[in-house]
Amino acid sequence: MVSLAVVLAAALVTGAVWLFAVRDGGGTSSPTDHATTSVTPGPSSTLGGEPTPTSTTATTTTVRVYFHRGSADADQVEAVTRTVPRTAMPATAALGQLLAGPTEAERAAGYTSFFSARTAGTLHRLTVENGVAYADFADLRQIIPNASSSYGSAALLAELNATLRQFSTVRSTIYSFDNDAVAFYSWLQLVTPRVEGTNAVAGVYAARQFLADVAGMTDPAGTAFRVVGADNAEVDVYPRSENGAPVKAAVTTVSLRRGTASWSVTGAATATIVVDEPARAATVVSPLRVRGRALAFEGTVAVQVLGGPEAAVKRLGEGFVTGGGDVSRPFEGSVSFSPRPSERGWVVFAERSARDGSVWRLTAVPVLFGPSSQ
Repeated sequence: MVSLAVVLAAALVTGAVWLFAVRDGGGTSSPTDHATTSVTPGPSSTLGGEPTPTSTTATTTTVRVYFHRGSADADQVEAVTRTVPRTAMPATAALGQLLAGPTEAERAAGYTSFFSARTAGTLHRLTVENGVAYADFADLRQIIPNASSSYGSAALLAELNATLRQFSTVRSTIYSFDNDAVAFYSWLQLVTPRVEGTNAVAGVYAARQFLADVAGMTDPAGTAFRVVGADNAEVDVYPRSENGAPVKAAVTTVSLRRGTASWSVTGAATATIVVDEPARAATVVSPLRVRGRALAFEGTVAVQVLGGPEAAVKRLGEGFVTGGGDVSRPFEGSVSFSPRPSERGWVVFAERSARDGSVWRLTAVPVLFGPSSQ
């Protein structure tokens, strides 16, 4: 009897210890268990590279993927566990699993998502820099057209954010289509977060901001980023046709230079507006003499002299010159401008759309203001 009592007591103690360990988080979940519905970002970190996975064995990596399940709250998501072949890039693996959508078994269990087999494989790249995860996708707008509703945008971001912020090195997220963050957030009818850094997404963002703030080209239909040197890059920007498609024949190329923490714009050019005067970085005074060649609608090229920081640029003077409307022809003229607000500025030569007067393509020349222009 004594030995039986000892055995029973030992069993009770063992069971109590096991129960305590599971409730305290000491147990491990099987691949079919579902995690809790709340997601809290990990501690702040300035480390780059891929974050730490949920768990890793000699042959596999286990991550969590977050979907919706039954709740009308767009921000409420639940996790499923996915095990993939061992990888040094667990965040990329997790995002790839998310984009594939719920499995048949998960859908049968009530999990739903905008992501499905149609969106599988649409991740171009994922990088983590100074706590910011940059996820760049192929254009999903035609595949998920209804994500732009208020519920849809919140639900889509909830799944993306929860899946990425399970990793301790991710504090915030930036999403983009083909390196264009503005295109992604405009699709969701949201304000684009400020994009900083020296990656391709930041380069496209810098080019777009320059075109909007300085040149007045506020709604291009598409962009294309390419590296052209160790610290230089170019972004091709296209105007929007009547049906919204990019007009590839009317490209404006924005030139960028990479600094230690950001990109700066060094100029912009289109093949149909070639400027001979002023030269780049020339010191100019009022009246400004301009000269070059152009092919534009009715031969008309709008000229603006601008000064001040890009976010608060001021128009100092404006005018028009006439090139060719059928073929490229020479133009020349002069533009008077008011006292400068800064030492540096821009002279922008733009062709405007015959349809609505918006900037169609442009050439922008950086200049310095001489003392007599004060």
